[in-house]
Amino acid sequence: DIEVNEVERCENDNLGLSCVAQGVIEIAKTFKGRTQCDSVKLNTFYHELTLSILDTMGEDELSANEKFVSTFSSFLTEAIRSFKYE
Repeated sequence: DIEVNEVERCENDNLGLSCVAQGVIEIAKTFKGRTQCDSVKLNTFYHELTLSILDTMGEDELSANEKFVSTFSSFLTEAIRSFKYE
């Protein structure tokens, strides 16, 4: 299980953080002193979720590849947001 928490500010002023060992994803309400809009927080959630999945799978190289994680999670966010099932 993964617990998702919205926190005022993440460590090192990150947009989000994930820790598989603790089963936690944190999403920052503020980043560099600015309130984050919902779409940024949603994208951050999928970014952290992608990291958590890759870490759980033991895919350390992919998890450490910020370009891959950011691109994949952005596509995932857009796919889920635009998905319509009839």
